[in-house]
Amino acid sequence: MIVRRLMLRNFRNLADLCWSPHPFLNILSGNNAQGKTNLLEAIFFCTTGRSFRTRRDKEMIGWAGQECFAGAELEGLNSSFEISARLNANAGGRTTFLLNGRRQPRQKIFRPAMSVSFTPADLEMVNGSPSERRRWIDLDLGTFDARYQHSLESFERVMTQRNNLLKNAGRQTTRELLEPWNEQMFLYGSRVIEARIRLLKLLLPHLRKVFSVLTSGKEEISLKYLSSLPLEKGTKPEDLRRLYEETVRKGFVREAERQQTLFGPHRDDLAFFINGEDARKYGSRGQQRTLVIALKISVVKMFFGEYGDYPVVLLDDVFLELDRHRQKGLEELLEGEAQVFITSNRRLDGSFGGRGKTYTVAGGKVIGGEE
Repeated sequence: MIVRRLMLRNFRNLADLCWSPHPFLNILSGNNAQGKTNLLEAIFFCTTGRSFRTRRDKEMIGWAGQECFAGAELEGLNSSFEISARLNANAGGRTTFLLNGRRQPRQKIFRPAMSVSFTPADLEMVNGSPSERRRWIDLDLGTFDARYQHSLESFERVMTQRNNLLKNAGRQTTRELLEPWNEQMFLYGSRVIEARIRLLKLLLPHLRKVFSVLTSGKEEISLKYLSSLPLEKGTKPEDLRRLYEETVRKGFVREAERQQTLFGPHRDDLAFFINGEDARKYGSRGQQRTLVIALKISVVKMFFGEYGDYPVVLLDDVFLELDRHRQKGLEELLEGEAQVFITSNRRLDGSFGGRGKTYTVAGGKVIGGEE
């Protein structure tokens, strides 16, 4: 996937932009607070339908007005197309998406997502709360399964209703009231857990190779899915629903006392290990950054394996806290056919063999384009 042209109006501080980036490497240099990250966010929004910084679309609208436009001309393996969006900050205003000029639902256009991003905030995937790691699975890996988002959204709706019953009903009547919601929770929840485990297994071979390259073969990576259900190695997908049901039946008293749903994919976590040690507890800042970059690049490799094309790669301040060996490893991994955008507040002369162009971002404008 290649961004041939990016068109923005009133997108954060990018007031009026029409830019044709390099098809391989684009280095965006400049001082802080000039619009480099905003530019990556705009590309990400046009290729995934969401922001990597906020869950509220209207926060991307600049101060100059109540509306914003973001559009991109994209080229895939066998087709070219245009995606555009209009964001409205007025009360009740909604974001509308168009594919080749025709309005389409967001979820229909961006499945799979067409870009992968790394930002410093992604370090929370390692040292943040379990919700950050679940969010990474849901958004970065979930796009590889056409049914995943439906199962997840259905599970979350059921859980909301079930939690309301647990809070408002007395213990004597709760079992009967919960029964119809339990059946749906077991169905959708087991599908979410099964898909997460399957997708992580697909990712793991890529992750091991990428992490080995980044660390010059000196460090090994592994991961473990931590479920609120008593999963055992070799648990079959068809056994998940039964195990889920048994766990909830046994834990009913605890749920009634706590007045909340205690078992399911919303309580699960993911642990990463570097050379057998918990990366969250014992990993250095540089190791944690390397791990997150490896996860992101592994998704890029997995995308190519699934679809025969590369997503757009967006890297914000990626070289921070990486030693030269890890920087060279990253360059090696990105020397392919993917279109890459990298921000930096310093010049990166000589990186990536000089392929691509370096631009300066200043005051919301993209300047130059040195080879």
